[in-house]
Amino acid sequence: MSVRVARSLGGYLQLVAALRRKWKVPAEDELWFRAEDQSHQTTRLQPGIYRPRDGTARKSIGKLLEIEKILYDEFGRCATQLSLSDVNSIDDDWDSYFLMQHHGAPTRLLDWSDGALIALHFAVNKKSRRPKSGSIIYVLNPYWLIDLLDEHPDRKDAEDRWNQYLEEKKPSEMDEDDWERFYLPTDVYAKKSPYRMPEIPMLWDSPHVTRRFAAQRSRFMIFGTDPLWLVKEEKKRGSQLVPITLPRSSINKIRQELKDAGITESVVYPDLDGLGRELKQEWLMRV
Repeated sequence: MSVRVARSLGGYLQLVAALRRKWKVPAEDELWFRAEDQSHQTTRLQPGIYRPRDGTARKSIGKLLEIEKILYDEFGRCATQLSLSDVNSIDDDWDSYFLMQHHGAPTRLLDWSDGALIALHFAVNKKSRRPKSGSIIYVLNPYWLIDLLDEHPDRKDAEDRWNQYLEEKKPSEMDEDDWERFYLPTDVYAKKSPYRMPEIPMLWDSPHVTRRFAAQRSRFMIFGTDPLWLVKEEKKRGSQLVPITLPRSSINKIRQELKDAGITESVVYPDLDGLGRELKQEWLMRV
């Protein structure tokens, strides 16, 4: 596997363009991008709820899903009084889950962006002036992955189990297209349960329930019960999920190039917090 290294904004965009050509992705279709710190390789491409804390072993999947359900219920119980502007989203099962991730709680959501420069900003924005590590941006052809997931036997199994659930419970407000609800935080986790969560992830085109989602061109992947599923797919021959490395020595150069291109904290985070962070960065560069 060839190693892709970007030492400038222009070099990064050239690598992205080369991948688009290699994968034959039409100009009107989007690629997805995700930035991660190069020092976090042991937990790469894994959502927050599945990442063990430093020096600890990962708890069982059943225990982690149980913890996630407790956090999800607590978020739904407390969030309304804290943000009246988000009350409609909090009342929706899915929107509440995305808001929970958005505000920093650990979930099975792995966030992506369909903006190459947005991901590049995330790769460098939290680095110190003397970076201790480089960054990696993963580039994904989501249409390749959608086809892979649609053909996976676990998907057919989930749809069959959902139809079984509909026949048994006969919920009037749900139909066969709602099988994705298996991915919501749940109390039920057992390998033989008909209501169990699928192992494979699912791609989700979430509504932009906040201004940040829109500004960051957010896309999401909802993991099932296999935290390493995406890592294993990335390693396979012919995978259309590949890393681009940003060396530590190039971080400051790329950060300046992004600023010149108008990609700053207040653009990516269009609120007072984003403006405050942008001004703090400006201060750090001057003192």
